Amino acid sequence: MNRVIKTLGSLVISLFVFSAGAQKIEFDETVHDFGTLQEEMGSVTHAFKFTNTGDKPVVISSVQASCGCTTPGWTKEPVKPGETGEVLATYRTAAGPFDKTLTVKASGLSNVILHIKGNVTKKPEDLTVTYPQTFGDLRSKNKRDFSFLQISSQQTTPSQTIEIANASDNVVNVSFGTVPEYITVTAVPPSLEPKKKGQIIVSVNGEKRKKFGYSNDKITVKAGNGEEFFNVTSIVAEKIEQAEKYPASEVISSAIDLGKLTENNISGIIEIKNIGNADLLIKSFSTDNDAFAIALKKELKIKAGKTGTVKFSAKNLIKGNNAALIYLATNDPLKSLLRISVKAEVE
Repeated sequence: MNRVIKTLGSLVISLFVFSAGAQKIEFDETVHDFGTLQEEMGSVTHAFKFTNTGDKPVVISSVQASCGCTTPGWTKEPVKPGETGEVLATYRTAAGPFDKTLTVKASGLSNVILHIKGNVTKKPEDLTVTYPQTFGDLRSKNKRDFSFLQISSQQTTPSQTIEIANASDNVVNVSFGTVPEYITVTAVPPSLEPKKKGQIIVSVNGEKRKKFGYSNDKITVKAGNGEEFFNVTSIVAEKIEQAEKYPASEVISSAIDLGKLTENNISGIIEIKNIGNADLLIKSFSTDNDAFAIALKKELKIKAGKTGTVKFSAKNLIKGNNAALIYLATNDPLKSLLRISVKAEVE
C-alpha cells in the first residue's frame, strides 16, 4: 500500500514538472534604462525580446502598464518553441525621473514584470510662445501700459513691471528716450543675453510732479535696432494741510445715455457738484474716443456748495452704437479723476 502511494505521488510530481516545463519563455532583459531623455521627444519605445524555451506554443494574453503614460504592445500570434516574440513599452515623455512597470500575462505561465526607467529633462522654453508680443528686438509677456492712480503728492509709488525676454541669438541693449523727472524707468538687466529674461521697472514720484491731477506720458524704449513705447498714466492728489479744508466732487450722473439719435453730431453736459469746503477745480480732460471733445479751455472753478457744468460734443459718429469714457482731472484729493460714460445710438 505504501509503495502504491509513493508511486502515485511520484507520478503527480512528474506531471507538474512536465506541465511547467512544457511552456516557458525567457526575456533577454526585464529592466531597461532609457537614461536621459528630452521632453520634446514626445515618446520613446523599447522592445523587450523573449524566446519560447519550452516545448509548446506560448500566447501572451495581455500586458498591463502601471500608468496611462505607458502604452504596451506585444506579439499577438502564438510563439512556437524556439521562436522569439516581443513586448513593446512606449513611454510619453514628461519632465522628471520615471520608473514604470508592465505585467505580462500568458496562460499557463507565471506573470512576468518588466521595468522601464529613466529621467526626462524639461523642454527648453519657447520664448516666442511664453512672451507673445514683439517689443523692438525683444519679446514681452504682459500689457505694456502703466496706470498709477490716486498718488499722494508726497509718495513714490510701488513699482510696476513689463516682463521681457530675448528670443534672438544676439545680445540686445535696452535704453529709453526722454523720461519726465517724476518717472523712474529702469531695464534690468540693461543688456539681455540670448535666450535670457529681464524686466522694465517703472515708478512715479508724486513729489516731483509739477502738475496735480491726471497725466499721460509716452515713454520710448529702444530695444536693439527696434523701438517701442508704453504709456504711463498717473493721477497725483493735491497736498492737503487740513483735512476739513478741501473740495469734494460729486458727479450728478456718471452714466449719460442719449438714446437713439437721427444726427451723427451730438452735444451734452456733465454736471458736477462741489460738496466740499474749498474751490473745486476741473483741470483737464481725456477720452478714449477721439470723436468726443470737451469745451474746457482753462480750469473750471466750482465754489463750495455750487454745481458746475462741463460741455461735451461729438462729431461724425458712426451708424449704430457709440460709446465713450470721459475722464476729468480735479483737485479733489479723494477723487482726482472723475469717470463719466456716454453712449448714443445713431439710426
